[in-house]
Amino acid sequence: MPTTVDYDTGIQVVPLLIDGKATASNPPIRFQVVSSSQKKVVYLAEAADAKAVVTAAQAAETAFKRWSRTSAISRRDILLRVADLLKARQDELMALQMEETSCTKGWAYFQISYAVVNIQETAARITEACAGTIPAPAGEETTGFVFMEPIGPVFLMSPWNAAVILSVRNLGSILGAGCTSVWKASELSPRTHHALAEIFMEAGLPPGVLNVIQSRREDAAAITEALISHPAIRKVDFIGSDAVAIVLDDANLEDAASKCAEGAFLHHGQICFSTERIIVQKKIAGTFLSLLQKHAAVASSGDGVTERVITNAYNKLVEAKSKGAKFIIGGPQYDSSSSLRPTIVTGVTKDMSMWDEETFGPSVAVFIVETEQEAIDLANNTRFGLNAAVHTANMHRGLIVARQLEYGQVHVNSLTEADEPRRDEKKRYSTEAKAICASYKSI
Repeated sequence: MPTTVDYDTGIQVVPLLIDGKATASNPPIRFQVVSSSQKKVVYLAEAADAKAVVTAAQAAETAFKRWSRTSAISRRDILLRVADLLKARQDELMALQMEETSCTKGWAYFQISYAVVNIQETAARITEACAGTIPAPAGEETTGFVFMEPIGPVFLMSPWNAAVILSVRNLGSILGAGCTSVWKASELSPRTHHALAEIFMEAGLPPGVLNVIQSRREDAAAITEALISHPAIRKVDFIGSDAVAIVLDDANLEDAASKCAEGAFLHHGQICFSTERIIVQKKIAGTFLSLLQKHAAVASSGDGVTERVITNAYNKLVEAKSKGAKFIIGGPQYDSSSSLRPTIVTGVTKDMSMWDEETFGPSVAVFIVETEQEAIDLANNTRFGLNAAVHTANMHRGLIVARQLEYGQVHVNSLTEADEPRRDEKKRYSTEAKAICASYKSI
């Protein structure tokens, strides 16, 4: 999928991809992609309008009729070729991520290596995930079948903060199931996302199966609503939440403090699973906080992706301070023009946005409780529940606590950013059950 060059500036322009063709809105609408660390425009991108949204959805609907009837083995082979191409284009993908999102080289490398493993595993499970069942007969001379059918065109929204792994993971399960997609690339990493689309196309994906659009931020709500409400779209796929870590009184405190600090400050706190809250039992709170402060003091959090994201994280700290929160280390302070200081906050209350909103910055709020049950109740007192971690020396205790946490994934003695195992591998694939009951009494 070729990019063009803007005549006036000489900057590459990222197109829309609809029905296998690079295109643009008419008249063209473009926006800038700015690197916060380089302080310059690194790409221009074509922005979708209402007409482009409709065209993309129609292309996905048309392609679904053919793609949904391809064999699971054919789709598996395409995903395996995607894995090979990700490895072959590793250096390019690393450079694109670092250029657009100002992430570290280590984070960019992790994204690609993990994406390769993930899509290989997705490919390996396709035939199982798409397999149906033959339930027990409901009566004499009858039999039944349950088929797992692809659900239809899927609207996928991918974030910039884990631009490769989250996109590849979701695209693998969507396309592997036999669904098509309209993929809304992030306005902060459109070139990275389009490079991934190029890889899927090169691996053998037919035109119209994957359609890629991006929009200006001010148009995002309207574009998103138009796609969600389009009759061709059968499912919406996106991610976002915050994460909590519970440190129980028998935990290995050095290990827990190290992992909580890494979970809070990694990638400038810009991960959907970043540790936003730590709940620690009072008996060991003093020792734990000293260790956490030690790790925070030497943490290198990297750069924020844009001035807007950095400012939003900064303002949440300013608000918390104005309402009485205290800072063990850091605070509303800049390390550089594109990064904030790693920060540990105490005294966060429900009237502060930090209580249950992602800061998307290198900060973490610490809460001290007396009992294990108080820790569980406080962890569950949130509007969201994506990832959590429990730190304890007693695995049985850890599993008991994990079962009571209202979170999709809970990790014992690990980072909140951990992403294994999946709860139900079959649910990762965009399929739905179709039951057929047949009577052969009259045959």
